[in-house]
Amino acid sequence: MVRVGAALPHLDAALTSYSLVASWWQARKHTANWWLWIAVNLIYIGEYLYKALVATALLYLLLALLALLGLRDWRRASAAT
Repeated sequence: MVRVGAALPHLDAALTSYSLVASWWQARKHTANWWLWIAVNLIYIGEYLYKALVATALLYLLLALLALLGLRDWRRASAAT
């Protein structure tokens, strides 16, 4: 993507890698996956605002909020056991 002039290709690659790790952790039921999803989504929000893609940034804001809810629910479930 660097050769074709894509905007922020290294950041995109890093965030994709972190998203794959978060998915792996989620499949393994590691609570830390939610913290990684929150961080990745917040960085994506900044990236999309930088690219002037406001609707996509709002989508990732929603995803970050859903990750916060997931973290809360997993913590409650963990405390109940």
